[in-house]
Amino acid sequence: MSADPPAIAEPGSDSTAGESIAAVLDAESLAARALRREHAWIAGTLAVAVLVPGIAAHVLSRRIHGGLAPALTEVTAQPVSIGGVEVGLTGSIRLVDVEVGDVFAADAIEASVALDHLLSGELGADEIRIEGPRVRAHVDGAGDSDLARLVRRVAVRRTGAGHAGGGGGGEHRLRRIVVTDGALVIDVVGRGRLVAEQVELAPQPGGVRVVTGAVTVTGEVGRVGVTARFERAGADLALPTAAIPRFIAVGGAVAIGDRAGGLPLELRHATIGRDLYGRGAITVTADALDDGVPRPVALVAMPSARGELAFQVRGTGIPLAAFAGFAPPSLGLAGAHASGTATFAHAPGATHVTLAVDLDGAVLRADALAEVPVPFAGAAQLTATIVGDDVTIDDAELTTGALDVRAHGRVRRGGLAGVSAGDVAVEVVRAPCLAQLEALPAVLRGPVDGLALAGDAGASGRLRFDLARPPGSAVQLDVDVDVSDCRVLGEAPGADPRALAGVAMHTFPDGSRALVGPGEGDWVELGDLPAHVDGAFRSAEDGRFYDHGGFDLAQISRSLEVDLREGRFARGGSTISQQLVKNAFLSQARTASRKLDEAILTWRLEATLSKHAILERYLNVIELGPGVFGVAAAARYWFDKPATELDVKEAALLAAMTSEPRSMSKRLFAAGGLDAESADRVDTVLRAMKRDGVIDRAEYDRARDEKLTLRRDAVAAAIH
Repeated sequence: MSADPPAIAEPGSDSTAGESIAAVLDAESLAARALRREHAWIAGTLAVAVLVPGIAAHVLSRRIHGGLAPALTEVTAQPVSIGGVEVGLTGSIRLVDVEVGDVFAADAIEASVALDHLLSGELGADEIRIEGPRVRAHVDGAGDSDLARLVRRVAVRRTGAGHAGGGGGGEHRLRRIVVTDGALVIDVVGRGRLVAEQVELAPQPGGVRVVTGAVTVTGEVGRVGVTARFERAGADLALPTAAIPRFIAVGGAVAIGDRAGGLPLELRHATIGRDLYGRGAITVTADALDDGVPRPVALVAMPSARGELAFQVRGTGIPLAAFAGFAPPSLGLAGAHASGTATFAHAPGATHVTLAVDLDGAVLRADALAEVPVPFAGAAQLTATIVGDDVTIDDAELTTGALDVRAHGRVRRGGLAGVSAGDVAVEVVRAPCLAQLEALPAVLRGPVDGLALAGDAGASGRLRFDLARPPGSAVQLDVDVDVSDCRVLGEAPGADPRALAGVAMHTFPDGSRALVGPGEGDWVELGDLPAHVDGAFRSAEDGRFYDHGGFDLAQISRSLEVDLREGRFARGGSTISQQLVKNAFLSQARTASRKLDEAILTWRLEATLSKHAILERYLNVIELGPGVFGVAAAARYWFDKPATELDVKEAALLAAMTSEPRSMSKRLFAAGGLDAESADRVDTVLRAMKRDGVIDRAEYDRARDEKLTLRRDAVAAAIH
């Protein structure tokens, strides 16, 4: 028996159609399910994209405003505010309008955070991007700032929380911080501003490395303003100390100028860096432009951990106009140039100064020096130490031409003259007389210009003073001038002392001119005067007239003490010889240059004229009242008598007027006769006359008791 063959469904049969429809339906069902799954995945993704950032932003906003901002305020010790927060799907968190006190502000801070970290609540960022950062720092007197204190505080807190820069294990580590929009602006209040472009910070073990594009710095110190732009810069910031152990800026163009109008010093190809050559030195090298000519200049600052700082400047032909703001008003640097080295080493309690500088084109403007500006070109060397108010000069030397002046000693700063005590030795190195004279600027030589000399000369001196000592004992002056080998080949054409031996045209202090000499006007011979007349003037002005060679060191010392105490040329201290030279050849200005000319001409006067001739000339030209010159005219004006008939007290009054003829005349006019102050001056002269043996005790007593009667018309006509 055989099995039946399988039935073959004919086309169009019901059985076959059912099975085909079922298969199609199964396929459609699978496709539909797959489509539904895809739609669900897309919908879920869209939900994450829309809801998660929104929820995260909401949550983070609450956390930031409710927790982060207060936490940052506590960490920074500065009020922190955050304007808003935005969260991206990729894990970016964007804080808007961030402010940390008045120290830091930014338009926005954006941090890239992995999504899994975000969802797990971790906010460790791989990269931080900052827009429009602005920093404001206040620097105190110690050189610290609120910005540096903020950095140190935050760095210490992070280190204490286990977030040191090195990282380790599975700890998340920030890769970099970038300024993506705008430039980093740092304002140092009262000092200047720094603007850095293309800023990138890379955390590294122990701190942060900063790399920038162009950097512009503007600032000012006193009257001096500085503007600098460097092409590139980089620095290492050590944390938590906020120190900068290394930095460099290259491709610099710098302008240093006096804000009061001085010409700027322009530097090109400038490089500034710290620790470029080790030892923590700050080094600046550049070319200073001098009318377009480059002059190499270098500056090195050497700080140390012990608080010491050595600061050195080196250069050749450096224009100094830009440094006028640092110089005293009396020193003009507009056309000055300097070459050499200047070093300032400061340590706690002491500052050491070393100079070796050639200076050209400087101008000195000081009323105490000269009536006109004095040009100076020469070399200066100095080694000194400053401890508080005490300045020790180990070695100082100033040379100009053949003139070489050296000094050493110590001074204490203070007082009206700038010094209150000191012990200083000075030496003028022996050299040819004429070469030394010609080494002085022409404006200082004045009327002695043209004096022809041969041979050599030198000098030395020592000044010791202490203004804390009682008046009259505070100054000791020793001077040794060796001009024994200095021979005169020809007198100065404008100041020949030989002219004072005869008749010569004389210009008086009021500007009037007249011939003075034997036989002219009111000329009176010395031998015709009573001894007490010339004796009164010698006792009042120059008690040792016959004993010195034109200079009285004791009198100079007394005058110098008065000048130091009052901080000005208050007392002349000149001998009769010096006064005659001043009246005959020099102006009435109280300046150092006039004193120098006076010294040279006094030396020549004493070598040319006798003491008798000097005293006789002096008595015939001295000012003794309003437009009154010479003892003969004064005797007639004040007492209506000839000089040959003056008594002791009358001679004492005229001698008392020599130091202040106009002031004393005003007092006599105001009092209508002898006032109390003038009477005291007359008594002082009388005592000096008795001391010097000009009069005896009986003559002194008689003169004191005598009434002094002035001509009525003279008192009424006294100047006012």
